[in-house]
Amino acid sequence: MTTLYVKGYSTYIGLVSKRLKVMRAGSLVETVRLRDLERVVLLGNVEVSGPAMAALLDNGIDVVLLSHSGRFRGRLEPAEGKSVLVRQAQFRKHDDMEFRLRVGRAIVEAKIQNSRSVVQRYLRNHPDCNLGEAVSRLQFCRENVARQTTLDALLGVEGDAAKVYFQAFGSMVGSEFSFESRTRRPPRDPVNALLSFGYTLLTAELAGAVAAEGLDIHVGFLHELAHGRPSLALDMVEEFRQPIVDRLVLSLINRGVLKRDHFEDRGQAGVLLNDTGRDRFIGFYHHALDAEFGLRVGHDDAEKTTYRELFRRQARRMREAVTGGADYEPFTIR
Repeated sequence: MTTLYVKGYSTYIGLVSKRLKVMRAGSLVETVRLRDLERVVLLGNVEVSGPAMAALLDNGIDVVLLSHSGRFRGRLEPAEGKSVLVRQAQFRKHDDMEFRLRVGRAIVEAKIQNSRSVVQRYLRNHPDCNLGEAVSRLQFCRENVARQTTLDALLGVEGDAAKVYFQAFGSMVGSEFSFESRTRRPPRDPVNALLSFGYTLLTAELAGAVAAEGLDIHVGFLHELAHGRPSLALDMVEEFRQPIVDRLVLSLINRGVLKRDHFEDRGQAGVLLNDTGRDRFIGFYHHALDAEFGLRVGHDDAEKTTYRELFRRQARRMREAVTGGADYEPFTIR
């Protein structure tokens, strides 16, 4: 099973037998069997025929819509109500502030732990880099999580940790690029452009995973409700930002895979990846999600898994926490 990314203007997706046909400016780009697809991500103004859209919905294939710049627009899913009891339990848990705080603490602690691990790994390979204080401050923030008794206070600790982490992140970025602070809407430099685009792709993956478990992607526990915001997907993105996107961004920049000519400055719209840069980033992002690695499950044993499999596992854990009262255990790297 795979994810198909389709981008660009003058791009059309049609259906031929049981295959999607991708056309651009009247020329065939590729064909993909429906049975091989798990998700289709549309970037920009891509036209999809009625029969193709019906086939995607009938086959339960997630369809995610992103703007040309990578902003999450929404997703399409079959009109099925078989998960109504799961969603009902989720709505009740959203009103349970004790549950929300418990889940929020677990997620924020995991996010800070993963931030600390990224900095530690870089420090081990670059012992002359002055990052020891950042590691200690992140550990302090992590220990401070358990003492927070409100979501606002918890988010304050998360914000403090993010400032420490991104300051250290700037020291890890190669000399061709510079990174001073996290800027989102719009991204003001190439590094922020990569982070924003990567986080959007990650949100699309997690939205599909939690929806497949019957959960409502818009009803989260750490992130508040807001019109159009996939709050639960954003909750679950937090534990995967550093292990996947941040490490990938550092690798592609520091190895010279992505260079300045892979970006374009659009003024008020910010700095964005150009088509060549976007294709290159998506290719490596895909590989990062599908590559097998060892996940320690005990003191000595390790199982082979991929990040895509972990997305599904974590979504099941969230469903079990919502419907059965189990504690939610986020993913952390060591």
